[in-house]
Amino acid sequence: MRRILMALTISFMTSGLALGAALSVKDEMKTVVEPATNTIFAVGGEVDPANGPEAAKTPAARWEEALQAAHALTKAAADLNGPQKRPGDTWTKSGADFARLAGDAARAAEKKDGAGLSAAANGLGDTCTACHSKYKSQTGA
Repeated sequence: MRRILMALTISFMTSGLALGAALSVKDEMKTVVEPATNTIFAVGGEVDPANGPEAAKTPAARWEEALQAAHALTKAAADLNGPQKRPGDTWTKSGADFARLAGDAARAAEKKDGAGLSAAANGLGDTCTACHSKYKSQTGA
């Protein structure tokens, strides 16, 4: 059931990317970035060698999920940085960091590098927090 749900999520993310130019920043964050980062965060925690020897036993399917999520983030970063959707240096720096860390996550997932994926996940979390503190409405709207 979990694999079916993940396949549907990735399929939805990929189809949403095809419409990327038509998506608002808010919609792209909700339909593409949020589910993909949640996957990176979850798998990054599972494979982090600091979490003990069980991390090395991560199934190939989880690495593939992380890889697909990282590719979705790479495409989203390109779209968010393409036609500048928000002005300012913070947006530009956050976007560049987001793109770099998505690439780091993809390379780590390809190599099945738990420490690398965990580091990329942590970096993405920090980048998201910094950007959201400036640009995301905190009203819940």
